[in-house]
Amino acid sequence: MDNASRSGYYSEEDLRNVLRQYFVDYAMWMRFLIVSSAANLKDLDVIKNRLFEIPIDLARLFRIYFDAKMTDVFEDLFRTHIKLTIDLVEASIAGDNTSFAHTMTAWNENAKALSAHLSLMNPYWNQQQLENLLVNLLSMTLDEATKRKNMQYADEVYQFDNIEYFVLMIADILWNGMVKKFYT
Repeated sequence: MDNASRSGYYSEEDLRNVLRQYFVDYAMWMRFLIVSSAANLKDLDVIKNRLFEIPIDLARLFRIYFDAKMTDVFEDLFRTHIKLTIDLVEASIAGDNTSFAHTMTAWNENAKALSAHLSLMNPYWNQQQLENLLVNLLSMTLDEATKRKNMQYADEVYQFDNIEYFVLMIADILWNGMVKKFYT
């Protein structure tokens, strides 16, 4: 079957661009959350709401390609993932080690569940690779938050550049798996 011509599919190039856009949005809005949390700005609710649109956007995209029930589970897992990441960033900035430790346990469980579910959705997405990517992204994000909290602004900006590159890589890994499954 020629999947590339299946009705509703994006072109390969457009699919790559959309995935990259959603993951850059994630990095950018998470950065805004870090800046606003560290400065105690009044825009945190707006930023969090924007971050929670990303699972909706990705699920809308995935529903074109994957089963609706599998996509709904992904959306719930990814929404929880973002909530837990927000909680970790805020606990880190606040210096709340108790909340941080408790939330980190939940975050690790969610990362395992999310990566396992994605690998069920697409056999070309490797569960261990995805879990490692999520762990590394969190580590980089928390490092960015620490640098912001400690007013190491040049290092923080450099770390954001690394995060931006990293999320593009994540998007490309997902894209490659989708191309293998649906376009070849």
